[in-house]
Amino acid sequence: MELMDTHAHLDLPEFARDLADVLQRAAQAGVGRIICVGTTLESSRQCVELARRFPGRIYASAGIHPNHCGEAASDDLDGIKHLARLSEVVAIGETGLDLHHTYAPPELQEQYLQEHVRLAVTVGKPLIIHARRADTQLLRVLREEAEAVHGVRHCFDGTPDAAADYLELGMHVAFGGILTRAGYNRVKQAAGVVPATRLLVETDCPYMTPPGAGTARNEPAFIVHTVQALAALRRTSAEEIASITTHNALRLFFTSR
Repeated sequence: MELMDTHAHLDLPEFARDLADVLQRAAQAGVGRIICVGTTLESSRQCVELARRFPGRIYASAGIHPNHCGEAASDDLDGIKHLARLSEVVAIGETGLDLHHTYAPPELQEQYLQEHVRLAVTVGKPLIIHARRADTQLLRVLREEAEAVHGVRHCFDGTPDAAADYLELGMHVAFGGILTRAGYNRVKQAAGVVPATRLLVETDCPYMTPPGAGTARNEPAFIVHTVQALAALRRTSAEEIASITTHNALRLFFTSR
């Protein structure tokens, strides 16, 4: 199977000591490409550096996470705008709204989201969207900012109706390790009905570790667990899900410009 992890945080300290081994295990699992997603200006720079160290294996996304926008310096967005034009950067984000935590005021989060949406339109690259208890508000911003917005609602945890709203805007929907856990029935229902042409998979590593992985830290190789769970929900094979999601990811992140 050829797989692509569309959302990983390989720049974090959890991977500092054994990144080469992590990438080797990913390759053995069939994961040929990984998008390393920035959450701050410095994180985004580190993602770019990883993409340069491992060309053809790691690609970068540049953005300021909603939970970090309150600590961002006044010129950090200018830095993101510079990175956004680099060839190593294939997406803008992660950006979005997080109303579960209180690290940054919602009004400030929305301002940063608007800036990221406009930047994505300017450079012609897809958005990576984070939403936590905020899909309604986030969808409103996307509708206001750009009718032709494209990208992915990452680590989807909402209802089938919310998924349909993102699809209506032209977005993809990515599923992670949550599909491998007991419960989460509304998310699993959404995973069963999202059109095949809009499906993506991710790990969000080092977070969201599947229960069957046997370790606390998630890593790209474990995306196989999510692929298997998604295949079971959609009553198809893991090979078919791998083929579909890899094709979708390549089309979104590498042919959208």
